Amino acid sequence: MWLFLFLFFTQANPNPCQAAPAQTQSASLIVQVVDPNWIPIPGAKVTAKSLGEKDQLKSNESDTDKDGYVRFSVPGDADYAIEAELYGFKRARISPVHLFKASGPSSPAYVQLKLQLSGPGTTVY
Repeated sequence: MWLFLFLFFTQANPNPCQAAPAQTQSASLIVQVVDPNWIPIPGAKVTAKSLGEKDQLKSNESDTDKDGYVRFSVPGDADYAIEAELYGFKRARISPVHLFKASGPSSPAYVQLKLQLSGPGTTVY
């Protein structure tokens, strides 16, 4: 009986439900940066530059998160040059990468860049 009354009064609350927060645009391009042993690299600088004629100077730049990922919201049906760099590693670049128009809001393109060490390692005893 008490359970029924509790449910009745919580459903009869005169305050309307709060509106859902505005959804942010989902990422259309997700890049992961890894080292030679395929371990994610946090803090690498990743640049996605549009190769289109009218968007020649447009580029997006961000640092990877703790899992080596960076997410970009970029227009589809375009070509991009993707570059990653971090001190101690050689710069990696892949170009052109063609992004097709997304078939849905949760269908991003994934790219993985593998950075190589910039020089021979030094063993310290």
